[in-house]
Order: sequence, then C-alpha cells, then structure tokens
Amino acid sequence: MRLAFWILLLFLVALALALATRFDAGYVLIVYPPWRMELSLPLAIGAALLAFVLGYVLLRFLRRALMLPENLRSWRGRRRKLRADDQLSRAICALLSEQPDHALKLAGKALKREESPLGFLVAGHAALGAGDRIAARNFMGRVDTQVGELVAARQSLERALGRQPGGAPPVTVPAPGSEEIHEPLRTGA
Repeated sequence: MRLAFWILLLFLVALALALATRFDAGYVLIVYPPWRMELSLPLAIGAALLAFVLGYVLLRFLRRALMLPENLRSWRGRRRKLRADDQLSRAICALLSEQPDHALKLAGKALKREESPLGFLVAGHAALGAGDRIAARNFMGRVDTQVGELVAARQSLERALGRQPGGAPPVTVPAPGSEEIHEPLRTGA
C-alpha cells in the first residue's frame, strides 16, 4: 500500500513539473570552457532527477557492499548458535531418555559451538549418569551460579555428586525407624 502511494505521489510530482514547464520556454545553459551546452528546462530537470536517483542507488549499493562482511559474520554467529541450541536440545532429550553417553557427546558438541551455563549443566548431569564424576565436577564448576533458574539445578548436581551447595558436607538421611538425623550446623535464620 505504501509503495503504491509513493508511486502515485511520484507521478503527481512529474505531472506538476510537466505542466509548469510547458508554459515556460526557458533554457538552462551549462558552460564549461571551452564547451557550452544548452538544454530545455524540462530536460534539465529530468536529467537532474535522473542523476539524483542514480546517485542514490549507487550509494545504497556501495553501503550494502561494505556491510557484507559484518552481515556475514552475524549470519554465521546466528547459524552457530542455532546449531548449538539444536545439539543442546538433542542432548537434553538423550539425557531424559536415559542415554547419558550419547547426551554427553551431544552436549560436548554443543559446548564446542557455544559455551552456555545450561550446556555445562546438561554435560555435568550426563557425565554423572555415565559414571564420570571427575568430568561432572569439571562441568559443574563452569556453571554460572548468577543465573536464577540454574542455581537450583546446580545445587541438584552438587547433591548428586555427594556434597551440599556451598561446600557443606552432605546431609545423611537415617534409615527408616532410626531417631537420629545428622545435618550440618546452620547459622542464621
């Protein structure tokens, strides 16, 4: 709709210029020694508009050509992120379907493309499921604990590794029927 409006406006301007110059028999004289060129007013206006349009198109073309490297870098970055997200989604599916070795392999591929706290968390859980506690601790150490939702997931992984969040010793749960509970001493409210 906007394009049709601009085309109609352009035709109206051209019509107004044609009607305005029809009654004027003026000439435009261009002198560049030793040459001299005499043009009718409508032809000079048309040539000036054509020169403006060609200059505008040329500048747009040059701008797009100069922006190609940046656009290519951003496109490659988006593609790398999409592939990493796909690998991470597949790793989560493999982890949920109890295939920790496959999940660890997919999470490793995702982390090679783009490091993310969720990727380290999935890799840690997959390594723990595969029985590699050292790799699980290494992955857990790379999880950013500043991200709100990931704090609980990291604490879950820490508990699964046998220690409490914050470095406290693990909570021992008594056998059924036993009266004694061993918990670390906590200070504060």
